[in-house]
Amino acid sequence: MIPPCDPSILESNPQFKKLYQNLTTSILNPDGSTRAQDAEPERKGAVEELRKCRVRNAKKQIKKGMLRRLAFEADSGLEDENRDNVGVISLYLDSTLTEKPSGTENGNENEEDKGTDDILTLLAPDIEKFYTVIPDIVPPFSSLLSSTVANLRNIANAGATNPSPAPATEPPLSRFRARQSLSKLNATPLLSKELGDRVKKLREIQLVELPAARREMAITAAAVLALRGQILEKTVELLERAKHGALARATKAKAEHLSAVARGVDRKLNVTKLTIHNEIHTPEAIAALGNYRKHLQDIQEKLKQREVRAIEELKNYDAYYPGADADSKQKGNTEIGSGELFEIARRYGQLMIEVDAVKGEIGRLERG
Repeated sequence: MIPPCDPSILESNPQFKKLYQNLTTSILNPDGSTRAQDAEPERKGAVEELRKCRVRNAKKQIKKGMLRRLAFEADSGLEDENRDNVGVISLYLDSTLTEKPSGTENGNENEEDKGTDDILTLLAPDIEKFYTVIPDIVPPFSSLLSSTVANLRNIANAGATNPSPAPATEPPLSRFRARQSLSKLNATPLLSKELGDRVKKLREIQLVELPAARREMAITAAAVLALRGQILEKTVELLERAKHGALARATKAKAEHLSAVARGVDRKLNVTKLTIHNEIHTPEAIAALGNYRKHLQDIQEKLKQREVRAIEELKNYDAYYPGADADSKQKGNTEIGSGELFEIARRYGQLMIEVDAVKGEIGRLERG
């Protein structure tokens, strides 16, 4: 079969449209065969033989279907005493044992023939009874077949304004079913139009919505796979942390390594400190510091001696000096101002008083 093509694709590609039309109308048949071989006599004979075989197979399938409906439908018109027998024969015809596969080996073929013979032997009474009741089966079989044909004709002529009436030779049951089907068709919209609309909608869904849905499904599947990968990664990480402890052991080893490195750095710093101390405190530097210490001690002794001499000199002038209060208490001296400096100050004060008195007298005389 030649697959149908989307009209939008044909409209967007004019050259492909011409090629597609040429293939479907001039070169190939709808079944995919070439039209050039249709005129050959051998092909015509083979096609005619194939058509006859298909017709025979279709008739066979129709008969089997009618027998099945007669056996299993309650309103088929078949008598109840014959229903079981027809059902057994219908099941036997529908089974795969009635058809022999082609190309079987000899051993398998003999076994299948033996199995078929056993089944035929088992079903021999039912088959003989079926042959005897065939005259009783023919009327309901014919009625059911005529009713089906009438229904198919009504469906085929559903779009016509005046559907053709059922043949006058039909049984009453088939006429009743035909009228019932016509009333249903008149009450419902045209079936051909509904089928066309439905096929069109299905085609639109196939060409438009289905690819989009597939893309969305692919995106969703990719997202699900990515999420699954993340979940697996987190699961492995949690297992390493909680159960297996590989990460904990690695962290502990790293901490121990850092601790050892820190201890090494501390020891290196101590060594560096001692090295710097040794480099600074050389024998020359120690000797120089000792000499400088002695020099400072000598200066301190000299300053103390000068301080003692200064205090002795201040004592001669009866001046205040550090420790004067303690010395006065030790001597028990409560007299204030008994030194030479105090005497000079007293005389200076008296002279200043006398000068002020003289100045006042002179001023009074000048005014008087």
